[in-house]
Amino acid sequence: MNTYVLLAAAVLAVLALSRVVKYLKGRRGRSLAEVAARASVELEEYGPELKLLEATGLPFFVDGRSAVGKFLFRLPEQDGAKSYYFDYSCLLGSGDGQRKRQATVALFDFSKGAFPDFHLSADGDIQEASGLEPVEMAPFKGLPPGVKLYGRDQAALLKLFTPEIAACFGEHPGWSAQGAGRYLVMYKGCSLLSPGKYGQFMAEAEKLAFNLA
Repeated sequence: MNTYVLLAAAVLAVLALSRVVKYLKGRRGRSLAEVAARASVELEEYGPELKLLEATGLPFFVDGRSAVGKFLFRLPEQDGAKSYYFDYSCLLGSGDGQRKRQATVALFDFSKGAFPDFHLSADGDIQEASGLEPVEMAPFKGLPPGVKLYGRDQAALLKLFTPEIAACFGEHPGWSAQGAGRYLVMYKGCSLLSPGKYGQFMAEAEKLAFNLA
C-alpha cells in the first residue's frame, strides 16, 4: 500500500470521526428540545451569558476559564426566584495539570436570598472553591456519608443546614452545591446529564434549592 493510499485513508477516517461527533452533538440538542417541548419551556442553544455567571461570584463559574454554557432552559420566575438549567464546561488548572470540567447544572437567582459563602461537596472534594475552608462536620448531622462542607462562617452554615435540610439532602444523595449571596448552583457529579433524566434532575434541584432558601 503506497503513501498516498495511506494518507487518503487517514483523511477519510478523520472526516468520518468529525461527522460522528457532529451527529452526537446534534442528537443531544434534539433530545433536549423534546424535553423542553414536553415542559413547555424554550430551549436556547447557548447561555446563560458569561457576564451573568461571573456576576454570581460563585467559584464554580469564576475559577475556570474558556467557559461555555449550552442548551439553556430558562424557566419563568417562581416565588421570587429565577432558575436556569444548562450544560456548562470550562478549563481548570494549567500546564500538565490542566483539565476540562463539564456538568449539567441548576442555577438559582433568589431576589431575596442571602446565602453565606459555602461549597457542599457530595464526594468531599473541594475542587476549585476560592477562599473557602473545611468546616467541622460533626454538628451537621443527617447529611449523606462522605459529604463535606467548606465555607467561612460555621455559625451561618449551621443556621442554613438545619437537621431538616440535612435530611432532605440525605433523601437525595449525590448533590453538590455552592452558594453566595442571592445565587445558588447545584449539580450531580461532573458529567452531562442524560436527557431522559432531566425531569427528575429539575424536580430534585428545585426541591433542595427552595428548601435551602
